[in-house]
Amino acid sequence: MSDIEFLIDENILGLDRFLDGYEIKYRKIGDPDCPKRGSKDPEVAKFAQKNKLVVLTNDDKLTKQCDLLDVEYLFMDLRDFAKKVNEYSKSH
Repeated sequence: MSDIEFLIDENILGLDRFLDGYEIKYRKIGDPDCPKRGSKDPEVAKFAQKNKLVVLTNDDKLTKQCDLLDVEYLFMDLRDFAKKVNEYSKSH
């Protein structure tokens, strides 16, 4: 199992149901000790940076905040997300 841990943005919260079928560590926006739903993008990016999380999102504005803070992220169409997350997790 990879040591990588993901942060699932609120715009793709249904992805967690798919990820539960794999040995992938993740947190979700709205979970205890995570930014609450509706949090501003800078807060989410700073949280990911502080906790060394890779952000999963399809929100272009959040990716720009991640770029500013050198936070890794995966951005893509929702149809490709599950496949890419699994591949990324295995490669790291």
